[in-house]
Amino acid sequence: MADIFSAELNPGKLDVVSAWLSRQDWTAGTDVAPESLRTLSSYRFDDPAGEVGVEIHIVASGDRVFQVPLTYRGEPLASAEEHLIGTMDHSILGKRWVYAGMGDPLFRQRLDHAIATAGTSARQYRVDDEGTRIEEITDVAHAWGTGPLAGAEDVEMLYELTLDSPTEKPEAGLLVGRWPGQDSRVVLAVMV
Repeated sequence: MADIFSAELNPGKLDVVSAWLSRQDWTAGTDVAPESLRTLSSYRFDDPAGEVGVEIHIVASGDRVFQVPLTYRGEPLASAEEHLIGTMDHSILGKRWVYAGMGDPLFRQRLDHAIATAGTSARQYRVDDEGTRIEEITDVAHAWGTGPLAGAEDVEMLYELTLDSPTEKPEAGLLVGRWPGQDSRVVLAVMV
């Protein structure tokens, strides 16, 4: 389960998402400035230790849809400077170091685990400043794994999503998802 505070963030999440997208060669020619991005949804994975926020944002610019996995840590991740996107101030948790998800071993472990065990994204709850759960957040994406693909050794996260084409990959070895307004499932990651 993921507990979500009603906190002020500086910079905001779309600013961080935009910063990461602007560094990617494959977004050339697409306006990925924060004011040009539309948030479609997001989903999270659990950190068993409850220390790291693991969140995947689904955003659009024009007719392109992107998936941006991030981790939020309370201290710098050793030997991961190249994956650091920046820092943000969280009004309740303090300074957070924000990393590109695929560069964070915890994110990769949680993604692999979800696919291999046919696991699901975390249930999310709004909490008050003391961490007491107030209500479940239901207007988020739901992602689930399909089980391992025999012989697969790694997972490829899809950063650009195709929303209107049927799943063409084998049924096993996928992370797929849906969110409010997206009725058909979308492939989010593939075991290779």
